[in-house]
This record gives sequence, structure tokens and C-alpha cells, in this order.
Amino acid sequence: MPERAPSSTVERIVMVAPVDAILQAAQPWPHVRAMVPEDIPWVAAAAWECYPRRTPFDTWDGVVELTQSMFRNEAGEFMPVASPVALTEDDYIAGFVTAVYRCTLRDDLPDCPYILDCITLPDHRRRGVAAGLLAASARALKAVGEREVALTVYDDNEAGKALYSRLGFVEVMRRPASS
Repeated sequence: MPERAPSSTVERIVMVAPVDAILQAAQPWPHVRAMVPEDIPWVAAAAWECYPRRTPFDTWDGVVELTQSMFRNEAGEFMPVASPVALTEDDYIAGFVTAVYRCTLRDDLPDCPYILDCITLPDHRRRGVAAGLLAASARALKAVGEREVALTVYDDNEAGKALYSRLGFVEVMRRPASS
């Protein structure tokens, strides 16, 4: 993924979707497993590779700390069952989703499970990995009685916004990327 230049006009868009809409729009990725703490090194490496160099992803140490903090429940109660890792048929990692029960980083976020990350590694993009991961996460959320899920996307991430809209996500708020 080409790096995007930081911009003071970039915003974060918070989106919410019914889990049933996600399940109607996409099939779960066929080869998944739940994320575990041993995944921290490669999850951090994937975030470093895939996210633009803007706060909080502008330093390697910051990315590692964010990844570790997720497993310490600092963003909310981590949900391994709703945090699938996509594997290829050859057992290579293609991407992952990380989810928390309720995001506690801000008190104005939707009161539903929250996708902290949805990352597809560059060699596996445009193959349905992200949609399949979100469907796998939605299936797990539905199994525990959840009806909606939220996430945040940068407004300059056109591919992400298109995917999320196709899966039934709608914008519920915007804020500057720096907040």
C-alpha cells in the first residue's frame, strides 16, 4: 500500500452496521482462527506495513505498544472469538480483524462491539479477505447476541469506505484524525 501523506484535513469516520447486513453481503473467510497474544509481533508488523504514518501509527514503538495494549484490554474487553485471523490454504496469514466488546477509548463511541483493526496484507488484497474477516467477526458477534458493530476509517481510505458501505456500514460521526 502506498503511504499516504499526513494531512491536517483528514478525518476519522465512525461507522456502524447491523451484523445481519454484513452476513448477507459477505461470506466468512473459509480458513480462520482466533487471534492469540502470540500474534502480537506479526500483528504489529502488519499494522506498521499497512497503516499510513500518522498518529498513532507514526512510530514502530507506538504500533507495538498499541498492539500490546489491545491484549491488556486497554481499548475495551478484547474479543478473541470476534477477532479472526485469515489463513490461506497454505497456512499463510492473509489478514486479521481485532474486536473489543465496547471501545473505551472515547465515551462518544457507539455502544456496540468495535472493530479496532481490519487489515489485509498487501499480497492478499482484492480477494475478499477483509469482507470475509468482517463476516467471520459478525458471525461470532451474532452468536453471542450482538446486533451491531462499529469501526473507524480515515476519510481518505477510499477502498475501506467502499468495502464498509457495501457491507452495510453507515457513517454515524466524524472527527479530525488528530483527536
